[in-house]
Amino acid sequence: MRSMTPTARADLPLLGEAAAALSAFALGMRRNLANWPILMGRALFYLVAVTVLTALWDKVAAARLAGTLATSLPPDGLTLYFGTTEWLTLSTAAIHLRLEDDIRFGLLEPHLLRPKPYLLQRIAETIGDSAGRLIGVGIAACLALLLSGRPLPAPEGVLFALLLSPLALALGVLFLTLAGLCAFWVRRVLPPYIILQKLIFLLGGLFAPISLYPGWFYRLAMATPFPSYLYLVGNQMNHPSASAFVESLAMQVFWFAALCGVIALIWRAGLRKVLREGV
Repeated sequence: MRSMTPTARADLPLLGEAAAALSAFALGMRRNLANWPILMGRALFYLVAVTVLTALWDKVAAARLAGTLATSLPPDGLTLYFGTTEWLTLSTAAIHLRLEDDIRFGLLEPHLLRPKPYLLQRIAETIGDSAGRLIGVGIAACLALLLSGRPLPAPEGVLFALLLSPLALALGVLFLTLAGLCAFWVRRVLPPYIILQKLIFLLGGLFAPISLYPGWFYRLAMATPFPSYLYLVGNQMNHPSASAFVESLAMQVFWFAALCGVIALIWRAGLRKVLREGV
């Protein structure tokens, strides 16, 4: 014990927090996979959503109307793109609702007395929950694609999308965490959640790739963190590229670090409010 340096002692809490977060992640994943009926229902909803969107954009792509964006669509439509973006969206667990309940009903204070950091535990557990959903819905997506008879994606596109999906899923959880932390100042987080959701739909490219937008709007969208969640992953399925993969991964890492910093600032401001004024 005497040979332990001050630096090593300082690192021990960080290692303990990392181990606790990993345990919370594993707990969230196991709990989700154990609830297989709910997972099957989510997979069924995914298939319905993708079928509707695919049917719509297949009609648009087949028309090939001159002077419209239909001429920019891939020959086989956007099935792979929508399958990927919906896969990520439906796999992201609703952490904002749990944060709202804990903050509104005074359940937060007992957690603050425990040695494990509350917010880190919640986020890690939710990412684990989301990872379980990602696996279940992903299996349904693969089976549906094989049975549909549509052309299979390029192997490198699948590989790049799979490598980008973990950070994309984490970004989705962080977005919802921002909405949930608004409960420190508003009674219901539904309004900020709806605003955030629409920004994800529009700037993240859920219903249409942002590459189809006008140039100025595409650049505006790319300056936000939302494409790193959906568009950059889905685009690899239609246009696989090693250079684009490296750029996408760098953007995801940047926005992940930036969002973590913003969440930490909001969390501290919210705690100061609770300790000073109560909920």
